Amino acid sequence: MTDSDRWEELAPEAFADIHHPILRAMRGTLILVRLNQIGADDALVSYEILAGQLIRANRSEGFVLSLVGKKSGELLFLPLVPAAFTLQAPGSYLLSCGTIVDDPAFLGAFDIYRPS
Repeated sequence: MTDSDRWEELAPEAFADIHHPILRAMRGTLILVRLNQIGADDALVSYEILAGQLIRANRSEGFVLSLVGKKSGELLFLPLVPAAFTLQAPGSYLLSCGTIVDDPAFLGAFDIYRPS
């Protein structure tokens, strides 16, 4: 997949400008992410909880997280949509891989629709 094809299904107006204040606040922070797998009938099939440090954010790649835990070293690309993120309460959180992370700054949740 090329960078220009990565987010083609999303409306361009949903994407933030790279100078958006929230992007500057998020850069370098630990972010908790929930990826929901949604079936053809719109029901939740499964979900995965990941965490990573935000290493960069731009329109072609979106949010780029360097994952922690068992997926350490892998990159996760997410749409550049700040509205998908909220501040996360301090605490310890269990990732799907069994790793515990402490005090992530933000939580993002994304639905991934799977065809039948």
